[in-house]
Amino acid sequence: MAVRTEPLQAFPAPSGRSGFLWDAYKRMRRNRAAMISMVVIGMLVVTAIFADLVAPYSPSEQFLKSSGGVVENPLAPRRTGKFERPTADHVFGTDQLARDIFSRTVVGLRISLSAAFFAIVVVTVIGVVVGTFAASGSKSFDDLLMRVTDITYAFPDLLFIILLRSVFADSLFGFKSVLGIEASVLLLFLAISLTAWPTMARIIRGQLLTIREMEYTIAARALGARQSRIAVRHWLPNAVGPAIVEATFLAPRAIFAEAALSFIGIGVNPPTPSLGVLISEHFSWLQINWTGVAFPTATLAVLFLAFQFFGDGLRDAFDPRSRR
Repeated sequence: MAVRTEPLQAFPAPSGRSGFLWDAYKRMRRNRAAMISMVVIGMLVVTAIFADLVAPYSPSEQFLKSSGGVVENPLAPRRTGKFERPTADHVFGTDQLARDIFSRTVVGLRISLSAAFFAIVVVTVIGVVVGTFAASGSKSFDDLLMRVTDITYAFPDLLFIILLRSVFADSLFGFKSVLGIEASVLLLFLAISLTAWPTMARIIRGQLLTIREMEYTIAARALGARQSRIAVRHWLPNAVGPAIVEATFLAPRAIFAEAALSFIGIGVNPPTPSLGVLISEHFSWLQINWTGVAFPTATLAVLFLAFQFFGDGLRDAFDPRSRR
């Protein structure tokens, strides 16, 4: 009787993908709220990118009509065309200047999301650089960077933005626009970013202070690796999780900051539409036409909640121990 023999394996062969990021993704997939929020964010980002195609009209186009259907002189008194209720032609209605609210909301969404992603890039770069240098440098250098971080963290955000607008007004070193972006909009993005990086720097520094005492860091140092190489090749890849989570939570804060600053008149200048500008413009006409405030506010709320749920899902995926 023949006996079938198979080679013995000391360890079972790994099946499928493995790794920290893949495990985090599998945990993320089980969070329905986070996955739905990711889809919503993706749809809104695509809408903002292709806003010129999605918006049926120009955000500055006025639909000024007389009772006979003839377009009036924009400077003449308007009998119809403004404060229209939602219709098939204007799904969100029209505002006090007879402009399509849906088109202005779509274009305004681009400004608000641009503020979020601009802030994410700038804050991540500054925070990672400052946090890495603080954790890998000497104690005196670490103390110096942390004191600068504390001063920046304690400085009032609103005062800093007002100072920037007072110094530069509506131009940046004499330029009215930079890379196609209005100087006033770019100044707003910079102001939001330059007041938000201390939190990222503290998170990166704290993470790296823990990582630098790990066994693989000690082994790399014993093999003669330079401190800069250890920081880039070993520390930063293991600190990417908290950085991604903090960047995700930064997005709704930047969107809300842009909306709040534009609402009080020191953010984006009209007639450039943003969600904050739209809410501010229509707030005075709330009793006459509620749609002008309702739809931009609803868009802002959906953005805020989507990023919040997505950030919660990322935090739980990268650190399951943080779950309550």
